[in-house]
Amino acid sequence: MVELNVQVAHELPLPTIGMKNVLVVDDVAVMRTIISRVLRNLEVESVQAADGCEAFELLSKQRVNAVITDIEMPNWSGFDLVDAMRRSKDQRIATLPVIVTSTLGSKAIARKARRYVGVYFLPKPISVTRLSVTLKMIATSRWLHERFSDGRRICL
Repeated sequence: MVELNVQVAHELPLPTIGMKNVLVVDDVAVMRTIISRVLRNLEVESVQAADGCEAFELLSKQRVNAVITDIEMPNWSGFDLVDAMRRSKDQRIATLPVIVTSTLGSKAIARKARRYVGVYFLPKPISVTRLSVTLKMIATSRWLHERFSDGRRICL
């Protein structure tokens, strides 16, 4: 059995629980820069792409722990990117967690995001606290899955 102290987990830096590098996808350079600065303040590195197509190409070359993508972009939208990721033969890409963001109809976007496994919605402007909590939730969930998917019991 493993005892998990939730308070200690909350206080751990994101890289300690496996969230070291995030791909930030947005057609607006200023938004990519802002999100990357927030990630840096959370001790997380980032790489950037201007649209979903460029992001998908980067995923085959660059190891990341999650993707944060805008929805409305030229070439490939954020959901085009998610669709391509989920169809990928590379399981690392197919199972990568994605945070979708948008200033558009939050309820409709959130409903669409819920249709995918491992996709989370954060409305713009992105709250630093909500982003941090979402990344910690993703990292903690993946950390637990990697260590206890063999059926061992976790004692909370």
